[in-house]
Amino acid sequence: MKRAAGALAVCLALVMAPAQAMDPCEVDLASTPEKRLSSSPLTWDLPAAGRWRVSRRAAGGRIREGCGLGVIEAPLGAVRNVIDAAADFDQFMPRILESDVEPVSPGVYLNRQVLDMPFPVEDRRYTVRVETGTVEARVGTGWQARWTYVEGSGNVRESRGSWTLIPLDSGRTVVVYRLLTDPGGRLPAWVVDSAAPRALRRVLAAVRDRVLSSQ
Repeated sequence: MKRAAGALAVCLALVMAPAQAMDPCEVDLASTPEKRLSSSPLTWDLPAAGRWRVSRRAAGGRIREGCGLGVIEAPLGAVRNVIDAAADFDQFMPRILESDVEPVSPGVYLNRQVLDMPFPVEDRRYTVRVETGTVEARVGTGWQARWTYVEGSGNVRESRGSWTLIPLDSGRTVVVYRLLTDPGGRLPAWVVDSAAPRALRRVLAAVRDRVLSSQ
């Protein structure tokens, strides 16, 4: 009885807590063995479905990290199926011409991509190592894919990021997308940074469209 009352109190506290406009760059895992999110999306002031909140932050290099946050009106499993099928990215992701996958171990794979870059930048080729797994949130078990650049695999300086999916309820999923890509070459950092917000929104919209069309 006491345990049930305690659980109810936690739920009421989450529901009644004032919503905060969560910066997508601040959404991260707490430093605990069970990979638990440090806050609950039930207390976040989330964008309406189909809209995206984006931000950027310094990441120790010449390019800032870009972050996007939004809600896709589909179960977590449906969103995960789209994001975890990296071999299909060239079918719907912006600027991806080729995307191949090489399994490494359960939940780990290499993803080779070729990007169509705007003139005068030549196409970019690289491979990232992707690691996937579950994360714990107060609203249930989520899922995450993190990737890092395989040094020497292409003609970019850096590429790393993550997708974090958190179940909001049975039919909606909170999506957090983080990306830092330095294409290198002669492209100035300010050009890459200024294009990041639009690029983040395009990727998130492409994933949402793919998820909704697959249901």
